[in-house]
Amino acid sequence: PQANSSYFFNTSEFRYIVFPVIYSFIFALGLPANLAALWFLIRRNSNKELSEVKIYMINLTAADLLFIIFLPLWIKYYIQEGNWTSSSFLCSLNGSLFYINTYSSVYFLALISFNRYRAVVHPLRAAQLRQKMRGFIISTGIWIVTIAWSLPVLIYHKEHLNRSNNSNKFRCFENYQDMNSVFKLKVTHSLVLICFVIAFGVVIVTCILILQVLSATQQALGSAQRNLKNRAFRMVIAVMMIFIICFVPHHLLQVPWLLLVLDVWKTEDCKFRKNINDIHQVTSCLMSINCILDPIMYCFLTTNFKQYITQFMQTCRALNAPLSKETPTKEERSSSSLTSCGSNYQLTIVKLDEQDLG
Repeated sequence: PQANSSYFFNTSEFRYIVFPVIYSFIFALGLPANLAALWFLIRRNSNKELSEVKIYMINLTAADLLFIIFLPLWIKYYIQEGNWTSSSFLCSLNGSLFYINTYSSVYFLALISFNRYRAVVHPLRAAQLRQKMRGFIISTGIWIVTIAWSLPVLIYHKEHLNRSNNSNKFRCFENYQDMNSVFKLKVTHSLVLICFVIAFGVVIVTCILILQVLSATQQALGSAQRNLKNRAFRMVIAVMMIFIICFVPHHLLQVPWLLLVLDVWKTEDCKFRKNINDIHQVTSCLMSINCILDPIMYCFLTTNFKQYITQFMQTCRALNAPLSKETPTKEERSSSSLTSCGSNYQLTIVKLDEQDLG
């Protein structure tokens, strides 16, 4: 049968059941995890101890939180089976935050990988060149670029909220058939894809180079240096896994999906078009999982992060628990433990700063 446009665009109804569950899980787990990570990265590091890589991690966490805070609007949208009941501006804002989070995360993750490579391969040079100002400037530049990229979406917000065919539902960012400039869309998506390939290439190359250095110098390294550099390698591996799980599938499928949407790739195979559209929806949702994986990655940088998360959750439970006679004793034990962890943390920071691994 002929693959008419309505068949292609009015598919993927499974998302109205699956996506609210996934987004609710991301919101419930990602919000406290990223808040804890942000608190840890800011409060546990004084101005003197704040390194370039931690600046990138703070910005990465902020990008995740910015997206997670508005995630309930997407949950509501899919629970209502694709009916946007808020304003067109909020529709565009939510769509913009999705892409701002995605590509700022991609760039910050690539920068973290490059920073780990430089610290392992050229530790002395990295220590000499490390400047907080450089981290602030690069981070500001990434925010400016990603936000500027989304400004047209916010300015022309009414174009992204459209009434669905044969229904009273308003679709948000699903008006694919109303795309006016095919050339503009090709250029935009091509640039986005090129930037992603460059960022992913940086992650792969730094991972290979760090592995080569560790393999060549493993015998000559002391135990402390070997542990620090192994941790840097594990962290780069974690970054690469986030890319592979969250971002690579979507970008691999983006080109064929866009060609089908724009009718540049002409085919009458309705089942094929439907499968591509279904998979594209799944990969778009998959990119949001990076909001959960990013805080997990921090464990590879700072050994005290797991302890801090445990203490953070215990504090939250203690605040919600009723007061009892045993409470002061528990608080005293918690305070004593926190002081001990703080002392260990300071020793760890000294070692990490010497190798630029903090």
